[in-house]
Amino acid sequence: MHDSGEQELGQASLDGIGASGPIIAADIAGSFTYASYQNAIPVIRSIRIENVGGGHHETCRLELISSPTFLRSKSWTIDRLTPGDSLLLGDRRVDLDADYLAGLNEAERGEIALRLSVGDAVLDEQRFPVRLLARDEWGGVADMAQLLPAFVMPNDPAVARVLRSAADRLAEHGHPSGLDGYQSGDPQRAFMLTAAIYSAIVGMGIHYAEPPASFEDRGQKVRRPATIADERLGTCLDTTLMFAAALESAGLYPVILMFQGHAAVGVWLTKRTFGNTIETDQMEVRKALASRELIVFETTGVTHRPAMAMDAAQRALDHRMSEDEAHAFVAAIDVRRARSGGITPLASHEAVRHDAGDEEAAPVADLALPAAPSFNDLPDLQVEEKPTTAAGRVDRWQKKLLDLTLRNRLLNFPASKKTIPFLCTDVAFLEDRLADGAAIQIVSLPQQNPLGERDAGLYREVHGRDLQRGFAAEALARDELPSPLDAASSRCD
Repeated sequence: MHDSGEQELGQASLDGIGASGPIIAADIAGSFTYASYQNAIPVIRSIRIENVGGGHHETCRLELISSPTFLRSKSWTIDRLTPGDSLLLGDRRVDLDADYLAGLNEAERGEIALRLSVGDAVLDEQRFPVRLLARDEWGGVADMAQLLPAFVMPNDPAVARVLRSAADRLAEHGHPSGLDGYQSGDPQRAFMLTAAIYSAIVGMGIHYAEPPASFEDRGQKVRRPATIADERLGTCLDTTLMFAAALESAGLYPVILMFQGHAAVGVWLTKRTFGNTIETDQMEVRKALASRELIVFETTGVTHRPAMAMDAAQRALDHRMSEDEAHAFVAAIDVRRARSGGITPLASHEAVRHDAGDEEAAPVADLALPAAPSFNDLPDLQVEEKPTTAAGRVDRWQKKLLDLTLRNRLLNFPASKKTIPFLCTDVAFLEDRLADGAAIQIVSLPQQNPLGERDAGLYREVHGRDLQRGFAAEALARDELPSPLDAASSRCD
């Protein structure tokens, strides 16, 4: 997502197209952070040279420089520009100074300059302001929604301490202490893991810190779990990201809920995800809540004295999730979907600090685990009963293949506007799943948008793998087939 100001900035260089001579038209990211670098988010989205009303130009040189030098200088050679040419540069890869970005403790203003010249004559020059964010700063939903899961850090050392405490609480209440995610296939078990993590974070004695105004749009600095444990302070976003990290580390699928001026967390009780990484339709979240496959709760409840019980923390979000408050709902960001799309956790860069204030901290009463709710009515996908033996499958196929003429679409299936193509990385696995009676859902690849703002070719260059095929492989594992059609085109009447 990009705000209107950034769109205007990226296209500002087009305003002078009526002038004579070549003009640089570039789309440049308005803000950038170390997490952008780590996840191959491009700084330069596109560069186009428009030769409007100009003459012939031979051996042109386009130079890029940045201030401060967070980008390494780069130049392109353009053999020839003739009048009316519109040249889109294919090579947009630039090298970033990772050490510089990793060392930023405060946001800085930067600038990218693009200069087109022939010999000593400058044909055009464009300058683009860039906001360089601190390493632990998130830029907000408007510009960096897809990057928020990068700040969910399940491998932070403080998360391991939370999980050990959660395991102890499970054992004390007569439950298996293993943090086994969805292995049991029982939503009650997923709920109890969540409740144990909630109780363990209550025991940290965190105090509430007021977030900056409009943080959901403008972003804010984020405390990583070790910093929260050390300072015992956290905003609603800090505690939400810490819960998400602990839930993910326990093998569960967390969801980050963003409202106007607030953040909260959810967790899937079954091994499922939303259809989109960034779900902006509140109704989709309400459907998941109504089906009891998803629970959401207020993360700042752990900062109360005494702390909110988990059921109270769940009820605290009822008003925000009501239809009357749909206008204040910003997005639900599915962390598992983001991981499928290649968004990796931000690596810890500080030495592990042991809590210096353990002896001085006021004791926090242990929060008892709640009873597991009943999920007897949890709906299952209804699928057609299929034969379980090879002979039965052959018999069913023979009945469908009795018509051996070209009228039988099982034998003759031409591509048309009524067909839905899909990307499948393992046809044999798909056949096995269909033979097992699995319900396969077709999802729109453009709507899923695993690339986000990234360029597929640039991502392959940097990481050596195809992001869309990786997404399709993970989708197939959860019984989904991505189609290159958009949602409207792939809808069946």
